[in-house]
Amino acid sequence: MAAALADGILTHMSGQVSIEKADGSKLVGVPGMQVSAGDTLITGEKGFVRIQLTDGGEMVLRPGSHLKIEQYFFDKGKPTDDSFVFNVIKGGFRAISGLISKRGNKDAYKAKTPTAVAVIRGTQYDLRVCAADCGALPPGTYVAVKFGAISTGNAQGNLSINAGQVGFTPPNAPPVQLPRDPGVGFTPPPSIPKLDEKKKLESSKAATTEAPATVTETKAATTEAPATVTETKAATTEAPATVTETKAATTEAPATVTETKAATTEAPATVTETKAATTNTLNNGTTEINQAANNPTANPAGAMGTNCSIQ
Repeated sequence: MAAALADGILTHMSGQVSIEKADGSKLVGVPGMQVSAGDTLITGEKGFVRIQLTDGGEMVLRPGSHLKIEQYFFDKGKPTDDSFVFNVIKGGFRAISGLISKRGNKDAYKAKTPTAVAVIRGTQYDLRVCAADCGALPPGTYVAVKFGAISTGNAQGNLSINAGQVGFTPPNAPPVQLPRDPGVGFTPPPSIPKLDEKKKLESSKAATTEAPATVTETKAATTEAPATVTETKAATTEAPATVTETKAATTEAPATVTETKAATTEAPATVTETKAATTNTLNNGTTEINQAANNPTANPAGAMGTNCSIQ
């Protein structure tokens, strides 16, 4: 089951990083180390650590942070069972949410602090907890939203924070929106990838990888096209066969004319009584030849013209 597997992995770090297990034991953080529900991630005075979660979410803890993973469950086939609840005891982080809260249960991703509970609904944001350890900043929970939206609140009230806005939840008072970011964000060292830039690179790479598939399909369709042309050409090649047969039939037609002419030639031999009778017979033979030539059925040109029209 997914719950039995590691919930996340430490991918990058700088400075001192450690993990406190549920049984109280502590481990020095190293890249590739796995984390699960019950673990508390701790960064030293100059420590930074990046965590990659199994749902695709990412987090970068700032120096002086304590973050305990209270609940985590992600199974691709069970969206309604999604859960990610963690407690920010001190310090803060930057995060990009994964699939949890973007599908089945929209309230499955929650960040708890000493003064508020923030419900994250698909976003990129910074969160910082101050307890008289943030210079001039008053104690409380600060949330700066870059993309998406967050609902934060306590027993005194709730506040929706949208992209480009900053919210502040003081102890024992309702949350309020601030006119500007008072210093919630932070700048990790170059060894820690910037979360937003990483997402942009991955999205760009995914789009580039998919694009050639469309080109390949188009090329395949183009390759198939000549097949139709070949078939058309084949049909055209067969067509002259009909013309050839017609021509053959036409070639035979003059035989009738020849026979008629032969009969006409023989006619004068039979008629011997007078020159006038011979002349009449020859004239009649000539008339028959002309009629045969003008008969469309026996006319080679007429027969070919009819077949060409059909073709």
